[in-house]
Amino acid sequence: MERTLLRMLAAAIAAAALSLSGFTITAAAQSDQQPTHAELVQRWAEAGIDTQLKGMKASLRLTADQEKDWGPFVSAVKDAEKARVLALQKEQSSTLSPMDRNAAKAERLEQSQADLEKIVDAAKPLYASLDGAQKHKFIALGRMLVPERGQFAKEMRRLSIGKGD
Repeated sequence: MERTLLRMLAAAIAAAALSLSGFTITAAAQSDQQPTHAELVQRWAEAGIDTQLKGMKASLRLTADQEKDWGPFVSAVKDAEKARVLALQKEQSSTLSPMDRNAAKAERLEQSQADLEKIVDAAKPLYASLDGAQKHKFIALGRMLVPERGQFAKEMRRLSIGKGD
């Protein structure tokens, strides 16, 4: 079990490295202007989350019936990641005073909780359709998708209580 997770993690890291290097070359070839640091961070975050989601989907080996519930989950995760990166960039702006930075952090944490709830809501139908082994993988791999790892796992496990999982 641990070997499988380690192999999946290694594959995801390798895929991310390859996609990032190819992404950088493609981006440079398409534009004469250098992307800003904020744009690069956004692209890296998108590439990273895409790689993690692809690895997760491959590991779960979804059936055709389960596939239909995958899309909403992916959309919720990607939307949350975009919002998180933008909020972090705002929070780390050098033009903010210390109090404004704290307010931005509080706003980011509040938005993060709302985004986690959206992810969990989108995951519920998919999670309900998974078998026991898939549910275990889903929780383990899902923890890596969101910064609030413990909360995600807690919510997914709560869905299993009383269902014999």
